[in-house]
Amino acid sequence: MKKVMVIALLMILTMGLFIGCGEKEEVLVMGFVPMRDGEQLIESVKPLEEMISREMGVKVEAFTAQNYVGVVEGLGSGAVDFGFIPPFAYVLANSESGARVAMTVLNAMGESSYRSQFLVGETSGINSFEDLRGKTLAFVDPSSTSGYLFPGAHLYSQGIDIEQDITYLYSGGHDQSLQLLMNGDVDVAVTFVDARDRYKEDFPEAMEKTRVLGYTEEIPNISVTLSHSMNEEMEERLTTALMRISETEEGASLLAELFNIHGFVLADDEDYEVIRETAKRMNVDLSDQ
Repeated sequence: MKKVMVIALLMILTMGLFIGCGEKEEVLVMGFVPMRDGEQLIESVKPLEEMISREMGVKVEAFTAQNYVGVVEGLGSGAVDFGFIPPFAYVLANSESGARVAMTVLNAMGESSYRSQFLVGETSGINSFEDLRGKTLAFVDPSSTSGYLFPGAHLYSQGIDIEQDITYLYSGGHDQSLQLLMNGDVDVAVTFVDARDRYKEDFPEAMEKTRVLGYTEEIPNISVTLSHSMNEEMEERLTTALMRISETEEGASLLAELFNIHGFVLADDEDYEVIRETAKRMNVDLSDQ
């Protein structure tokens, strides 16, 4: 009898091993845009990975793309399950793959919108948008809302044709645009308000050596965008987890340090209609991005 029981027990354990080996651990991949050095960011978000994993009971891993479109493509292909992406990137993802917005982040003032600023050198002699004719300007990325779309539309509203009246380039990051301006490589840098304070450790003289020429209109904040394949139950778990994390001292501090996020509010597609309207003003075909 003992021998039979031992054999039966071994069979159960063996079956368990086979079943365990066959099961694939569920992993959610969260995508980020390069607001700072990519490799540094990956290491910095490890604590956030762990916080979300604990709250959801699902393993979460971070992915940082080389540019904004990288996360959009990841959401479309299924390689990324949710991402913290700018509003224009959300509109692209929604147009291309049916990705949907779940939340909008709040800034330090508790607001769900922000603006872009045009920075010039303190002694540049540039005092109006008319003075930008013939100058060189640093945008951030062609898929950046605050780093290209809204600033470009604002320039057109001021009578500046970006294709004919100025020379422009894409820096790849708000901090890199500021760097180009500080180095004297461009005459104007477009950044979110106020990147000089955000990156004051890297550019301690920025406030003194640059000034704001003007601002764009209000822009919806960074979105938490979901892959079209994420089900409602998982979406609710994710939004609940992020809300809880943002309300803890540790979580709030980490979110503020990483992305200047100071909370979340639930959002829907209508909140980002202003992005589509601005894209039309810039003659951007969302179906051709």
